[in-house]
Amino acid sequence: MTGAYGSMASVYDEWMRHLDYSAWWHYLRTTFAIGDSQSILELGCGTGNLTKEIAKDGHAVLASDLSCAMLTQAEAKLRDRKNVSFMLLDMRSLPKALGSYDFIVAACDAVNYLRSYDELEQFLHGARALLKPHGLLLFDVHGPGRMAEFSERPERNRVGVKSCYLWSVALHDTLITHRLTGFLRSEDNRWSRFDEIHLQRYFTPTDIAKAATSAGFTHVQVYDFLSASQPHEKSKRLQFSCSAD
Repeated sequence: MTGAYGSMASVYDEWMRHLDYSAWWHYLRTTFAIGDSQSILELGCGTGNLTKEIAKDGHAVLASDLSCAMLTQAEAKLRDRKNVSFMLLDMRSLPKALGSYDFIVAACDAVNYLRSYDELEQFLHGARALLKPHGLLLFDVHGPGRMAEFSERPERNRVGVKSCYLWSVALHDTLITHRLTGFLRSEDNRWSRFDEIHLQRYFTPTDIAKAATSAGFTHVQVYDFLSASQPHEKSKRLQFSCSAD
């Protein structure tokens, strides 16, 4: 995961403005009965867009990410929120000293950045240890529909006034390699280039259920994202909930 979301952090919100984080949080809150005044650990918080929606409801949030650049953006965005704190964290090695939480949330395919089944198990074991009794782990991953989309449309580009990018994806079995070339325009009208490689792994529902059971979760549910329906072959994103009660 090292090296991703460096220079991209400064334009992440612009490039991802099509995402409706308010609707995303509404889905999680209503589908999984997230009540008032909960303690929530957010993994892979990025620039804090979902964090902002969670914080609006008054929950105590520890927002974390592995990218310093993304955390810097998130902290600047939420500096006035007293119920949010930030921490640089690797979701593969979650320290027990973090305490315990009612909910752990890892959104926006953060779990796909785990490189192997072993790393998936490490994450799930760590998360299980941090959940309070009756606590819930919520995360989403790429679905088969997204993988088909990657295969059918492996290249994309975006041209804007202040930034643009060329993006390509290559699939090697379950390994997903994203190659990003971005260009940023400065105030003096000069353009600078940056390149990033983002590596992800595709996990099947069977992989995840097996790893979650190994980690001590007794109830593992999977849904077609933004619904309470079962996933299907065209599902682009899968939503998981895991509990041990």
